[in-house]
Amino acid sequence: MKIGTAPDAEIVLLPGRAALLPASATLLVADLHLGKAATFRRAGIPVPEGSAQRDLARLADLVTRHAVRRLLVLGDLFHARAGCTEQVQAEFATMRAGLPGTEVVLVLGNHDRPLGTIPASLGIDAVLPVLDEPPLHFVHEPATPITTARRDLFTIGGHLHPTVSIRSPSGDRIADRCFVAESATLVLPAFGSFTGGQRISPTDGTRVWIARDDGVADVSRLAASSARWAAG
Repeated sequence: MKIGTAPDAEIVLLPGRAALLPASATLLVADLHLGKAATFRRAGIPVPEGSAQRDLARLADLVTRHAVRRLLVLGDLFHARAGCTEQVQAEFATMRAGLPGTEVVLVLGNHDRPLGTIPASLGIDAVLPVLDEPPLHFVHEPATPITTARRDLFTIGGHLHPTVSIRSPSGDRIADRCFVAESATLVLPAFGSFTGGQRISPTDGTRVWIARDDGVADVSRLAASSARWAAG
């Protein structure tokens, strides 16, 4: 998608639930929620391991494939203090060490803030509350006072874990994670595999792209039509 006419405002939506800013060779992801499975297991809820490792492998592949100079994580890199184990930190640090030519920047999310100081051993180059790079404004939560104060910039965030459900008049239905844009805001889908989702209610002014590992598809018209059918 293109924001305005400036070349530095081009945003490419990628397969794998990420976005690319070609002008700065920046990869955008949000809501990895690393350690969520470990948090569940510590609470006595049996969930399988492996989702974090797979997500980190996908992330490293995207960085390498697109020759990324900067990885910008828009919040909720980690899920909770209980799940931020030595193993989880070591897995991230290993992935980070394999990307020596890439700067890593974290815009803090609501799940990251309670962790306190982000360990230097993770190799994260900068940890910020928000990041402004006109014409873009990067934040975790896209609907907060700190965001609405910068209406002169196009906001990109995460936090909402958007999903879309599309139903045809015949009753067939598809549901998936999505990118969603309204007015001057783009919300990324959750990158982490072990995350929930929040179903959006698109209108004719909403742009929606289904976000799959194997592709991205613009379903804006179908999503708006489906919402009208569902409303009767």
